[in-house]
Amino acid sequence: MTQTKAADLINPEILADTISAELENKIRFAPFAKIDTTLEATAGDTITRPKYAYIGAADDLTEGVPMDPAKLSMTTTQVTVKEAGKAVEVTEKAIITNVDGTMTEAGNQISMSLADKMEIDYLATMETTLLSHDAAPTTPTAFIDAIALFGDEDDEDYVAFVNPKDYSALAKSLIDGNTNLTRAQIADFIGVSDIVKTNRVAQGKAFVQKRNAVEIVYKKRPNVNDDHDILARTFVLAGNTYYVTNLYNESGVVRIEDVV
Repeated sequence: MTQTKAADLINPEILADTISAELENKIRFAPFAKIDTTLEATAGDTITRPKYAYIGAADDLTEGVPMDPAKLSMTTTQVTVKEAGKAVEVTEKAIITNVDGTMTEAGNQISMSLADKMEIDYLATMETTLLSHDAAPTTPTAFIDAIALFGDEDDEDYVAFVNPKDYSALAKSLIDGNTNLTRAQIADFIGVSDIVKTNRVAQGKAFVQKRNAVEIVYKKRPNVNDDHDILARTFVLAGNTYYVTNLYNESGVVRIEDVV
């Protein structure tokens, strides 16, 4: 009797390779981070990173009197990588009786789980910034004033992280007649190169980050492996990564929040 087995319907090894290749693309914040792979293929799990000190609040100026330049100072901090992971075990019966692709869905869930964890850590790192602006992130002036705290003379590559509800309020404040602005137009209007709408940022709060101000330090990039238990007749997909997020530039992120 010819039997249809799980291996006829899905190849876990190929699926694991595919998931690993696509996983980093699901980390939505990664394009704005400085990626450091110094620890890959080397001994140890701790690395010394530079940390730039905040230059302080802006000074009152007098007309005709030159500004006194602040000295940019740098210290170092040690960061230690950690491991994060998630696994799913699926029976052969579940695979061969489910036409919706159980293993494929398991792979997608693992990818989302690892990406979620890294994004949570990324935002927690931005929370440690020393720069903050007291305002509701629902008007252009809130972002323009926040960017002014950087004190940059030249245009920089900034990105805003905004709760979707606050983004909607911001967009409504910019409606010109019956014309709704695109996200790119809104970003340009408030002085950033991109806007990331994310529910990970609480409503009433937003962040403006200089590109590369936050770094992701990898010991091992996100990866998915597979295994098969022939006695239990189950397939296992397990994903993990060794990394740490670090505020590379202490004056490279501004937290916008309406502090009551």
